[in-house]
Amino acid sequence: MKPGRNDPCSCGSGEKFKKCCGKVIALAPASVPVHTARDCGSCTACCDGWMAGTINGHEMKPGTPCHYVREGGCSIYAERPESPCRTFSCAWVVADSPFPEEFRPDRLGVIIVRIKWREQLAYLLRSAGRDPDAATLGAMQRFSMQTGRPFFYEIAGEKLGFGPPAFQQDMLQRAQRGEAMW
Repeated sequence: MKPGRNDPCSCGSGEKFKKCCGKVIALAPASVPVHTARDCGSCTACCDGWMAGTINGHEMKPGTPCHYVREGGCSIYAERPESPCRTFSCAWVVADSPFPEEFRPDRLGVIIVRIKWREQLAYLLRSAGRDPDAATLGAMQRFSMQTGRPFFYEIAGEKLGFGPPAFQQDMLQRAQRGEAMW
């Protein structure tokens, strides 16, 4: 008879079955080879007026697209500046991205940016045309619970976050001090 998830593991480790031999291991999608970055392709969400920065003296901010973005991509891609262009970290495009194809920013309407919280990897969901919907937030919450990585997001102008207990406590303390969440 198979042990229950909270029963001691039958291997004798002393751990609960769910934390030992019954542990669920998430598999990476087979369509994205490990250690290979995705190509932006025709996605220009980060350049279309959803992110902020100054590129060769041209200000880019929410509502103001990059001066160099054209249909199909960046017109100065090979010569683009280090900051903000080359240092920008779209979590969908990076090597070993945990996010599925449907999370490509121009399809999702949300850019997932890799950031740090207490020196650990975290994510910021930035609108690229719409606020994150319930399905996106649900997927991110499941991902956060599996990995322990927190994320920040904005709904109707309200800044929110989701993450492990230490993150929640940190955000509560920030709110009590009147500090911005991010």
